[in-house]
Amino acid sequence: MGMLYPGELRDPHEWVGQNAQNILKSVENWNGWANVFKQGVPMWLHKLRNYFNIEPKFLRLLNKPLTDQWMRKIRLNGQLNDFVGERTLSGHVYSDEKSRVWYQMGPGGSIYHWGDDVENPRLEAAFTHTFRGQTGIPIFKLICPDGTGGSNETIVSQEMTLQRSADAMSSRQVMKGQSKIGEVDQTVPVEGRLITYMKHQGSYNFAETAVVGLDEHKKNDVHTHEKDPIYIDPPSRFAELKTRIFTEAILRGAGANTKSTMRNMKDIRLDFDEPPMRRSPHGVSNPH
Repeated sequence: MGMLYPGELRDPHEWVGQNAQNILKSVENWNGWANVFKQGVPMWLHKLRNYFNIEPKFLRLLNKPLTDQWMRKIRLNGQLNDFVGERTLSGHVYSDEKSRVWYQMGPGGSIYHWGDDVENPRLEAAFTHTFRGQTGIPIFKLICPDGTGGSNETIVSQEMTLQRSADAMSSRQVMKGQSKIGEVDQTVPVEGRLITYMKHQGSYNFAETAVVGLDEHKKNDVHTHEKDPIYIDPPSRFAELKTRIFTEAILRGAGANTKSTMRNMKDIRLDFDEPPMRRSPHGVSNPH
């Protein structure tokens, strides 16, 4: 199965019979989602985002030298240096059963994945980060950059227990969890802890904040989700990407126009004139 050119990637007709793995490889070959879809991700593609999402069955917390190594590599993208960026990731890094690297996000980035509807994102994110912290929320949010500017995403639940919290003014009972998943080098099964409820589940990001910045993430992920929060999930969240086939029925169900359209020679020529400059993942893509 050959790689697709940008014009073909923008044409849903060309997706019929393709698998998610080949689509992702083609996107990476043409320097990522932002380069292929310069005007933003179309809604039909937004609906199918989770056909590209892979989630872990097991997670192993990495030791400090490896964690520092992976944190240095993701910082090379230059998106973690401002006020928002400093709070994007928690600093905990994990490896899964396929040696994919997962970054735990800060608690402020979790607000769409638990509790009631978010009414004021900036305020609620700041409150959650500052006052609740990771131990005060019932889930962990992790992302795995994939070399396209986007990332896999998974939401792992955690058990909250009633604990006594004492300060200078009072003593009270509060629900508390953990700050990380397991201990260093401990392999923790998470398959049964993944959030699968549509409203709160993990979803593939076409523009990962830690890689391409918050503005791009809002443009290609947040704003499309606000317009339509319902995705079309693949039959299995653990199936290999090469087995996830885009049929005409699936594409049409997402609102795509799969009718064959003859692109003019100028469009085709532009596809060939653009050299396939592969996006540099700065070491944050899958290490295998």
